[in-house]
Amino acid sequence: MKILLKIKILPVVFFPVLIVMLVFCPRSIFCGSWLKADITGDEKIWIDTSHWENKKVWVEDGYYKDVHKKKWMDTSYTVNQGYWKTENYREWVESHKTVPYTAKKWVDTSHWEYRYRNVKKWVPVNLTIYVETSSYGWSVYSFAAKSKGKVTISYKGNRYHARKWVIDYKPVYGGRVYAVKYECYEKETSVKERYKVWVDSGYWQSYEAYKTVDTSHWETGTRKVWVDTSYKVESGYWDYCTEKEWVDTSHNEFVAVWVEDGFYSSPLHGELTVEKSPGYIFTKWHEDADGNECQMFLNISWKVDNSMLLPDEEEKVITGLYVYEDVFRYKNMGTEKVVIFESSVEPSEEGSISSTIKFDHSGNEDSILHIYLFAEGGEKAHVYFSNPVNGFRSVNLSPAGSSSDANKWLGGNSTGKVEF
Repeated sequence: MKILLKIKILPVVFFPVLIVMLVFCPRSIFCGSWLKADITGDEKIWIDTSHWENKKVWVEDGYYKDVHKKKWMDTSYTVNQGYWKTENYREWVESHKTVPYTAKKWVDTSHWEYRYRNVKKWVPVNLTIYVETSSYGWSVYSFAAKSKGKVTISYKGNRYHARKWVIDYKPVYGGRVYAVKYECYEKETSVKERYKVWVDSGYWQSYEAYKTVDTSHWETGTRKVWVDTSYKVESGYWDYCTEKEWVDTSHNEFVAVWVEDGFYSSPLHGELTVEKSPGYIFTKWHEDADGNECQMFLNISWKVDNSMLLPDEEEKVITGLYVYEDVFRYKNMGTEKVVIFESSVEPSEEGSISSTIKFDHSGNEDSILHIYLFAEGGEKAHVYFSNPVNGFRSVNLSPAGSSSDANKWLGGNSTGKVEF
């Protein structure tokens, strides 16, 4: 298989853009196209940047080696002996007992008592007193009566609260009319009043109580104890022996350690255009009109859409492509993977690559051509389409065609665009 490759990077030019909100998802525009894309949506995606790192670790290591040395062989022994003897001893015995005693307690008989006393109080009364006139005389000249307010008076040995009225009138025919009226409404009187006082009283009462008395004391006794007269006999000799000795060869080593890492990023969005020629792909064992081996010309163009990025995100650019086809061979002969392009490209929002591919084996309609775009931050987009490869017996070139629809499975597509 031979692959000829040509890469072209288009400059990115920014123009003012008028954004129109459509009632359908713009990434579904080409869903009916022969090009298909994995739609990631607008949610944050996890970019896995896990990798191997060389880290210094401490390796516990070592070995045993034979060491010849002179060693003291201890043959010492102990002679165990002794005897019992009787001895006196004093021992402190802690004890207590409870004894009665006469105690006193205060019995409180304090209480409230009611007592009586005479107090002056004002009680309601209805009494009218006329001075220098009678009730009749007052009624004759009552039109001239004037109020003098409330006063306190004494009348027949009692005190009253009264409203005072005065008539001081000079008739036109001469003379003077003067009279006073008291309307008594309260009378001061002496009444017996009950009141409550607290009386402190009580007495001491004897009763029997109990207390604890310490009766601890020394006691004398006898006991048997063992007197140890054992002794040790020191003996031994020097001898030569071989021992295993550990030699520590622990050290630092650099080893590959897998580091789990990554970050969340907005998904990669944009559009991709595929131009394929011819529309029907044949293996290299066929000849074209010029008598050359049949081959496929492929041009892939991309344009990244950075309009949906968050303010703190950097603009996404394409830095690499991976293009290959899984050729699903006839008669269950397996799948052949044909790598078309696998390389990095100059970072860009807009660019294209071109390549020429020759296929060794034919493949049916399950043969899929995959296109992966990789962004600088690790994001990726996946576009794919059915791309059968026709062999010696896989196509009827007559105008009537064959029983199979060539436009569906013989790869009869030339140009397509899809959003991702």
